[in-house]
Amino acid sequence: MRKANVYGYARISTMKQSIQRQIDNIKSIYPNAVIITEEYTGTKMDRPNWNKLVKNLTPGDTIV
Repeated sequence: MRKANVYGYARISTMKQSIQRQIDNIKSIYPNAVIITEEYTGTKMDRPNWNKLVKNLTPGDTIV
């Protein structure tokens, strides 16, 4: 049986912002989380890395 994965999704709108705080917060609670990052506007849900993550989820996986 496959072990469920925990994914941390961190997104910023521009490269002027820092994503590290989001990553640190996720890792503090879920140290084994696989972190997926993205620089993409918050006004659109058609985000490449988000779409790839959701497409590859299997039952039992968690996104934080």
